[in-house]
Amino acid sequence: MGPRVSFTKPVGVPGALLVVSAVTLGIVTLLVVPRSNLGFTTHAGASPAAALADFAAGLGLVGAGLAAWLLRPGSGSGLLMVSLAGLAWFAADWVGWEGGPPIARSVAMAVAPFYLAFVVHLVMASPGGRLRSRRQRLAAGAVYAAAAIVSVGRALIRDPFLDPYCWSNCRDNVFLVSAQPGIARALDLMWILVSLIVGLLVAALAIRYLIYATPTARRTMSPILVPAVLLGLAIAAHALALLRQPLESPQDAVFSAIFQVGAWAAAALAVGVGLVVVRSWRARVTLARLASDLGEAPTPGSLGPVLARATGDPSLIVVYPLPVSGRHVDASGTTVDLPTAGVGRAVTPIVRNDTEVALVVHDAAAVDSEQLRMQIGAAARLAVENERLQAEVLAQLNDLRASRARVVQVGDAERRRLERNLHDGAQQHVLALSYDLRLARVGAESAGSPELTALLTSAEAEAQTAIDDLRELAHGIYPAVLTEAGIGPALWTLADSAPLPVELGGLPDDRFPEAVERTAFVVASEAIDAASHLGSTHVEVRMIRDDDRLVLEVKGAGPGPFVHLADRVGALEGQFTAEAGLIRAEIPCA
Repeated sequence: MGPRVSFTKPVGVPGALLVVSAVTLGIVTLLVVPRSNLGFTTHAGASPAAALADFAAGLGLVGAGLAAWLLRPGSGSGLLMVSLAGLAWFAADWVGWEGGPPIARSVAMAVAPFYLAFVVHLVMASPGGRLRSRRQRLAAGAVYAAAAIVSVGRALIRDPFLDPYCWSNCRDNVFLVSAQPGIARALDLMWILVSLIVGLLVAALAIRYLIYATPTARRTMSPILVPAVLLGLAIAAHALALLRQPLESPQDAVFSAIFQVGAWAAAALAVGVGLVVVRSWRARVTLARLASDLGEAPTPGSLGPVLARATGDPSLIVVYPLPVSGRHVDASGTTVDLPTAGVGRAVTPIVRNDTEVALVVHDAAAVDSEQLRMQIGAAARLAVENERLQAEVLAQLNDLRASRARVVQVGDAERRRLERNLHDGAQQHVLALSYDLRLARVGAESAGSPELTALLTSAEAEAQTAIDDLRELAHGIYPAVLTEAGIGPALWTLADSAPLPVELGGLPDDRFPEAVERTAFVVASEAIDAASHLGSTHVEVRMIRDDDRLVLEVKGAGPGPFVHLADRVGALEGQFTAEAGLIRAEIPCA
């Protein structure tokens, strides 16, 4: 099997420090930052219910970030944003800490705007923890830039004492360089508008994803996107409330309700992130056991179901490229069309020795492609190789079956052409000759020439015999009644002209595909002819429809060999058996 490749890389030291700092900050906020009895400077201090919502949101985000750090190391910056969002959430408590250290309140005031940027990054990077497109990176970067402008601007030019709408920290700003109340107010107004737009966009994008996502993606992302909708609406509602009333107050019923909705939405978002992280961890553990689950010599075709269970994506399939034909086939050798971009499907290549040996087609939201490729490449190398070899063999077998079916179709088409040529060509010419002989015989009788009359009468009889022989030959090549009326009437016609008694039973009235009816007729005709040569006294022909198969049994004929009949039935993926006294053919007719 070779050395096992690690599923993830260790988390970096800066990421670990940020997570530990966020956890520490949450604990310190809970234990150290006092609550004002008046509740004028923080929402959490206004009531016990508000305090519960505050800590549920902050500690929930911090806890989810800790879980992501422990269970999914190295998975991307998006999950790190969970802890940072929790850190920024608690900034409002530190800003409103009356009597607290000025440096702590000033730093918290600078950190607070980044809460919105962290939330946007978190939602867009879910579930894999990475911003997947250039558009997402630009959108997240724009929100970060706006937050940075507001943060730095407030720190350098906002004097809280000169702000008429100050409510949580009206005294401390240790970073103040030059008080510019007008510019500071413009920055506040800009941030309100940014929050309004971003909140509505987050809600709209989350709703759109839930509507148009695949079932697997919707099931995977719902724990994150549903809270994201509520959180985005709460952010937008808070911005609208500030436009209506710039002086925020925890005592105001509107601001209090918006805070509660936003806090519990953030807590639900944290729970959703935790669920996604745990689900991803369980899938990773299952993939890590992939080799043992498949066994030492895995059965071909077992890799796809095992991967589907591990990733929680029932639509997952494994396909294999055929270098010669350029096609892709699944484990059964059936040709598969790879999905196009933008349909919610991802194609993860499995490479061995710089050669692409397989492709995993899965839901883009179910599992991270890079992690899946690494784990399969390490643990399922034998399974992939075995299935690839089997897929190539089965694809060749399918091609052979298709070729046999085409040969049968071409042969039937040629027989039909010969039947038409005999009927419309030679038979019509002999009929015309017979008519001319009849006219000549009548003329000879009128002229009183008995010798010529006898000669023409004999020639007319020979012409009629030729017509009968041509009609029988055409019927044997491709009976017209088979095309016009179906297999039932064709067998009745065959029984009437058979050289021995034929008993028919169970003939269905349904019509079947042309190739099926022709094959059944050929089997019955050959079996009756063989029975006549074996000296059988009679033949019994039974035909029934068994679900999606047409079953034909001929008693009194056999054992053969009937290689050509077996080949013909096999070309339609049917089964043919010939024993002493019984011929049986099962032909798929679906």
